[in-house]
Amino acid sequence: MEEQIDEDIMIRLLLVDDQPVVRRGLRVRFQLEPDMQIVGEASTGREALILAQALSPDVVLMDIEMPVMDGIETTTALRTVVPQSAVVILSIHTDRQTRMRAQVAGAVAFVEKRGTTDTLLAVIRQAAAQAGESIEERENLSMTRGADRTHADDDASRP
Repeated sequence: MEEQIDEDIMIRLLLVDDQPVVRRGLRVRFQLEPDMQIVGEASTGREALILAQALSPDVVLMDIEMPVMDGIETTTALRTVVPQSAVVILSIHTDRQTRMRAQVAGAVAFVEKRGTTDTLLAVIRQAAAQAGESIEERENLSMTRGADRTHADDDASRP
């Protein structure tokens, strides 16, 4: 009997790395995960922005070192283009300054390329869960603010 995966819990991933062999290796590994789907691959930051806008991935797995537009700059731009997508940085650069730059740019997590696969998978799942919660929280906050405005308007109209 095959295990059925609910599409609502499928994590949609966009892979961004300028090295085809890295993207290929990640794709092959993620295809083994029943809750992950690669929806696109980009080799540049510009390509990532276009694909992210078209595909609305749950998680963007981003390399830092890329030509023209690096992963930090791309992450900053993604916060505007697809704020609902969580960015996870996957990099060989692990110094404190690089990690801080990634965080300031809006990345939700930072994983070393030489780290374990289990760590990477756990971070992706956590990022996807946080992205989903953030969207839900924003929607709830927006609805609450709308309700507050309605009540405030009602109060203002009373003598």
